[in-house]
Amino acid sequence: MKLTIIGCGSIGKTLARHLELEDNIESVCILDRKKEAVESLMKECQKVRFANNIDDSFEKSDLIVEAASQQAVIEFIPKALEMGKDVIVMSVGAFVDDDFKEKCRILAKQNNCKVYIPSGAVCGIEGIGAAATEEVEEIILMTYKPPEAFKGVEYLKKKGIDLTDLKRPKVIFSGHAEDAVKYFPRNINVAATLSLAGLGIERTTVKIVVDPKATLNQHRIIAKGKFGEIECWTRNTPFPDNPQTSYLAALSLISAVKKIAGNFWVGV
Repeated sequence: MKLTIIGCGSIGKTLARHLELEDNIESVCILDRKKEAVESLMKECQKVRFANNIDDSFEKSDLIVEAASQQAVIEFIPKALEMGKDVIVMSVGAFVDDDFKEKCRILAKQNNCKVYIPSGAVCGIEGIGAAATEEVEEIILMTYKPPEAFKGVEYLKKKGIDLTDLKRPKVIFSGHAEDAVKYFPRNINVAATLSLAGLGIERTTVKIVVDPKATLNQHRIIAKGKFGEIECWTRNTPFPDNPQTSYLAALSLISAVKKIAGNFWVGV
């Protein structure tokens, strides 16, 4: 299998390094504005190449993996689907826009390809998806992260929320997933994934808490419905160079690629 990865950040690099050890992965092209980042990775990964030409790279790939941003999803994923390529999307918040989500769904159907969304930084997505085949009453996501995970978030600046000298946990957002994903595009993709698996963005409740004593990114999911109840905690180690992202998110992507490239899928 040949891949193109959009993004050479923490997740893209981690995926590339793992795929270097996979016999059924032939090559990995990486699309990123910072060519030097890809060239640095090429020194340790023989399968990695810099994507000089987007169309050519997509055409030669069996799978396109987005690991960059919501803007990258909007810019590149429709093109890949038009070319009949299966895609994996990590920046799931792009699908909060119903028109864009529907556009991608139609393109995938017309061109006989698929859009894959890994479980990301949380557990329980498969159970939520199964429960949602019948009646689900409520789904709640509570996220707890350290202050450095929210560095540079524009929403906090506009609200005048200063996390510099925070002494105790502080709720910085409480509302629906639609707004959570819009205001925290790099922090709360799990809300979008949970919404797509369950009740949708307008009926999924999200609470974001900044905890100055936190060393892990924590997510608590509560779901109730005809099936019974689900409650699960995920306590994730953040990337050292990118505290906004949990390491488990990268591992879920690696797992998804291995399943797609292989012939055995557990947890459908």
